[in-house]
Amino acid sequence: MLTEKIGETYSELPEAVKPALLALSILIDRIGSLPKADRDDLFELLQEWQKAETPEDQRSVQRAMEEILAQVPVTTRPLPLNDSAAMSPSSKTWAEHVGKAIRKLRCDLGWTQKQLAEKAGLPQSHVSRLENAEYTATNLTLTKIATALGVEVRAMDPCAD
Repeated sequence: MLTEKIGETYSELPEAVKPALLALSILIDRIGSLPKADRDDLFELLQEWQKAETPEDQRSVQRAMEEILAQVPVTTRPLPLNDSAAMSPSSKTWAEHVGKAIRKLRCDLGWTQKQLAEKAGLPQSHVSRLENAEYTATNLTLTKIATALGVEVRAMDPCAD
């Protein structure tokens, strides 16, 4: 228990009190960020800690409390599915080349993207994204498109065997 009067500002506090106040501030923030169920568990454990009869029991409860406090909060962030900037420059160049080749071959046959997609067994949106170099095609996708167009894969991908 504190026997000295606490000042109104942090700088006026006795040096012995400052670390405890900082720790309490951090704990309050951390406890506030926990899901309600974890906060309830934590406070229940605190009551058990007070009732513990041996130091060993207290340490056991303390470990359980630390486990709750040490959880990494779950966060989410958007997944850049259509972010062409995520591609390396060489991948982007390759995707542009392949996309232009697919478009040219498709247009030479007078097909729509939907017609090519149906013949290749792909969604039309997939063909569109490939033609617009929004992502790189897998070998399987290129094989399906080449078969539908009646050409070899190397007609679209100069790196193919």
